[in-house]
Amino acid sequence: MSKLDLLKKAVSVAVGIGVSTIVNQIIANNVVCEKPYQKVTVPLASIAIGGVVADASSDWTDSLIDDAAELWNTEIAPRFRK
Repeated sequence: MSKLDLLKKAVSVAVGIGVSTIVNQIIANNVVCEKPYQKVTVPLASIAIGGVVADASSDWTDSLIDDAAELWNTEIAPRFRK
């Protein structure tokens, strides 16, 4: 695993945990579970939604890191090699 892949994985994990926590808190603060089946289905849906949002944010952060690495390799690093 390259350093860039390791960085992407670390950022993805951190962002995924944060996003999932935020989604779970939003749902917990805004959904009232009145019926017994809702006490099961709402947390499960919260986990599913958190996972989808975490995947989307992971794709976004990977793209951002790739863009930054390309910028570094093409524009910044060559200036130091002269």
